[in-house]
Amino acid sequence: MLVWLKRCSLAKPVLKEKQRLLGLPEHAVILDVRNRWNSLFLMVERFLEQFPAIQAASMDPRLKKSMERDRLERLSDDDYRRAEEFVRVMKILYTSTICISAERSPTLGQILPILGKLQHHFTVTAEDSSFTQTIKDKIWGDLSQRYQDESIRQFLEEGTALDPRFKTKVADEVWTRLEEELMSRSSKEKKPKLSALEELFADEDMAVEIRQEDTMTITEKAQDEIQRYRGLPSTLSSVNPVTWWWNVVPKSRSSDGESSITLSFESRLWNDQQAFTRGSKAAGWHIGD
Repeated sequence: MLVWLKRCSLAKPVLKEKQRLLGLPEHAVILDVRNRWNSLFLMVERFLEQFPAIQAASMDPRLKKSMERDRLERLSDDDYRRAEEFVRVMKILYTSTICISAERSPTLGQILPILGKLQHHFTVTAEDSSFTQTIKDKIWGDLSQRYQDESIRQFLEEGTALDPRFKTKVADEVWTRLEEELMSRSSKEKKPKLSALEELFADEDMAVEIRQEDTMTITEKAQDEIQRYRGLPSTLSSVNPVTWWWNVVPKSRSSDGESSITLSFESRLWNDQQAFTRGSKAAGWHIGD
């Protein structure tokens, strides 16, 4: 029906006429395009919006003969009910796709929390109709196969931990991994090249550093930084995590100004986001038809 309305030259003015009479937005029908994300959802959503106008147009004498000639069946109440069910079930997937397609804020830490919401939403319940159950089974059957590689899974878990909006949604083992990695990074940090004066007075500077040296080991520093970060309250989902790190982290640094491990958190969040942005298309999210 929608394809016919789109292609029939007379259908467009008749549909607009019915839209005006019914006080509906004068929107054109949308067709599904297999290689365009969310086009099926948008097509059905527009169909629901324009259903009264489409029904009225299909009964208009100017279109009735053409429809009978092309053997098109009129839309039924059952078609409308199924379209409503489809939009109700699929709306969350449409919204999720928009979330992870954002270009102005990091999306890495969102992936696993969003998948958790999708899993809960697409779990079949006793109240679901057979039509809804079929949709849920197909969608989650596809989504549940994504991000199964262990290295990708760990990558996403660590990105979630470093996102202040979702840091409470990861297991303790993720924090242990981060702690070990931060200790490894700290121990491998390259010292900056000394100036001529620093090279000349290296022994004296070393003696000063020994007197001022923090008594905490690298392990203790990493644990302290992580615990302080975990102890901070989670922030709203509307907050940009990079901005949050920029504004909050300086206030949480230790009194002696030590910040190398905390800065590793910040740089890791940014670097991981850049890597995920470059590889997001390869990782895949779209549900195939």
